[in-house]
Parts: sequence; C-alpha cells; structure tokens
Amino acid sequence: MKRLLLIIACTVMMLFISSFSQAQQTIFNIPSADATDKGKIYLGHASQFRLNNPGRYWYVTDYFAYGLGNQTDLEATLYNTSWPVSGNVSLGVGFKSTFPLLIGNHSKAELCLTVGSQALFSLQGNGIGVWGYSHLSGRIPKTKTRLTAGISVGHKQLFGKNTVHFIGGVEQPVIARIALIADWYSGKHALGFATFGGSILIAKSSAITVGYQVPNDSKVAGKPGFTFGITKFF
Repeated sequence: MKRLLLIIACTVMMLFISSFSQAQQTIFNIPSADATDKGKIYLGHASQFRLNNPGRYWYVTDYFAYGLGNQTDLEATLYNTSWPVSGNVSLGVGFKSTFPLLIGNHSKAELCLTVGSQALFSLQGNGIGVWGYSHLSGRIPKTKTRLTAGISVGHKQLFGKNTVHFIGGVEQPVIARIALIADWYSGKHALGFATFGGSILIAKSSAITVGYQVPNDSKVAGKPGFTFGITKFF
C-alpha cells in the first residue's frame, strides 16, 4: 500500500511540471475517436492491478499503431499477458478509422463515427477470433465534454467468451494538461468493468492515465483494482 501511495503521489507531482500533448488512442480501454497522425507511430502500455489479497492480479496490454492518414490507424495489440496466467493471451491485428459527421459551423461539436476491427490470434492454442466495434462520439461545445457510445462484438480470444456488449466513455478537460476520463464495457466477460480516473499529458508527445476499475461481475472480471498507462508518439 505504501508503494501504491508513492506511485500516486509521484503522478500528482507530474501534473504540475508537464506540458500539453496529443490525445490518447483509447480512453482507458475503449478505443477513442482520436487517430494517429499520418506517418507517426503510437506506442502504449497499460497495467491493471490489485495489490492486496484476496484476488491479487496484474494484467498488461501493449499497443502499437501507425497513422495511415485520413483518420485511419493500422494497429497491433498484445492482450492479456498477466499474473495469474489468464489463459487467453492473444495478438490483435487490424485497423481503426474515424469519420467526421459535422462540418462548417457545427464542427465544434466534433461529431464522429469510429469503426474498427482486429483479427485475434491466440498465443496459447485457442485459435483465431475477431473483435469489431463502432461508436459515435461528440463534444459539448461549452464544456468541451466528449461523450462516446457504441457497440462491441468479440470472441473468446480477447474477452474469455463470445460476447456482444455496449461500450461508452466520457472525456472532460479540466485544464490544459489534465482531463477526467471514464469508460465502460457492459456485460459479464474478461473486460467487463467500468474505469474512472484521469489523463495527464506530460510532454510534447507523451501521456499518462491513472484510474480505478470496478468489475460488472467480480467472478468473471476480477475484483476492483487500479490501472496505470503510459503512451508515446514518435
């Protein structure tokens, strides 16, 4: 617990020495409407963890994206490396594209349709699956709040079971360096939890996310825990 408090304290200190940067490619776990600039590379790491028993765990997701232009990313993601061993470690390879739906005087609302899909290759002998998703996102002009809502369909190689579920998220800028964020996968599956916290832009091309996650069903997704992520554009 003392180590966890130290991590949180160091993160808070970084809020005051950081400078504004590019946006995240995910909120916490849900793909965002943001795209990697053409020719740029995005790398990300996310750890979800619980330090105390019962139910101690550590789950890792590692992200790679390459900007193809026209708001489209080529993506590769390593899912579910963990302790205890998850049994469904997989590599996802696919794309994400975002399409603006408003132009002209309405552009401040930033209404967008985002679609994406990945082929899921099990690294533990569980075959090949697919994950697909689509969501709408828009920003409230006065408060700059971005709301996201959509649907996700995926196989056991990622979710531990075949599932169809709602996905949703909120992003609220606070000051130039910090945003409050939250997202949710509905349903009873390995990613079925709500996560609440903040996004901290720490350098010209880097960001940190810190949050707390609550499972929809602790028997399936594990007990509540913390999440920490770091991202970098090249």
